[in-house]
Amino acid sequence: MLMRLISKALILSFILISNSYADGISEKIGNLISEMVPGEGYTETSIDLRENNSPDFSILAVREIAKTDDGNFFTQFSLFNTEKNSSDRWVGNLGFGKRMLSDDKTSMTGINAFIDYDTKSNARASLGVEAKNAVLEFNANYYEELPNSFGNEVGEKVLDGYDLRLASQIPYLHWANAFVNSYHWDGVDRDDVEGIKLGTDMLLTSTMNLELAFDDKDKEGIEDEWYAKLQFFYPPREGATAQDGISDTKWKEEKDMTGQLLTKVKRQNKIMIEFKGNSKITRTD
Repeated sequence: MLMRLISKALILSFILISNSYADGISEKIGNLISEMVPGEGYTETSIDLRENNSPDFSILAVREIAKTDDGNFFTQFSLFNTEKNSSDRWVGNLGFGKRMLSDDKTSMTGINAFIDYDTKSNARASLGVEAKNAVLEFNANYYEELPNSFGNEVGEKVLDGYDLRLASQIPYLHWANAFVNSYHWDGVDRDDVEGIKLGTDMLLTSTMNLELAFDDKDKEGIEDEWYAKLQFFYPPREGATAQDGISDTKWKEEKDMTGQLLTKVKRQNKIMIEFKGNSKITRTD
């Protein structure tokens, strides 16, 4: 089922990037997205397609709080639907962070803190760090359950854990990155859950990105799966897109990272949950 959806996504993507009207279509999509959340900054909507679950839909925004001499303070918030243990729910995320540019502005580092909450009264906090330049990007996040003062009525337990993500531009494809994402979740009544995601994300047009990955889950009872995530965002990104094809140079040239100060934080926005009385954990995000 998912492979058919991925095939359709790839066909649609090819049509968009090869069509002479692609730029106009991208601009219209970008303008629509920009109107969803007020204020200047990064806004994104996405569709997450997975083999073993229903599609997830999300909206995310990053807004600047204040500029500093070497970077900025920002906030990021998102809202999306998801399915866990055959139960639909909404999840909200709210975070704050600081990003700093190097003296020559060719690299960026940052720290952030988030709170996650879903409609089943599960709450979690996280701390994260990030570093990136034109070619490489690294993210690390630690997650911990918050005391549930509202009471959990559905027999669910939020799991603590961490993830590490390393991404690199693919040689000669300035619009594509390959990434590896390692994660670990501390089991409560069952064994720990860990795994590795291997994938690529491709900037198809200036306002559309396609992420394809395989989630290799090292846990009995949880199936490995492929997933595809189609993202639409505003404002348009600068630089090469899939429309530009193969470049003559292997790597991107050094560039000013000021434009990255309002990009989204790479983290796991979905809350990892262990279900009491259930013989298995159905998904790892």
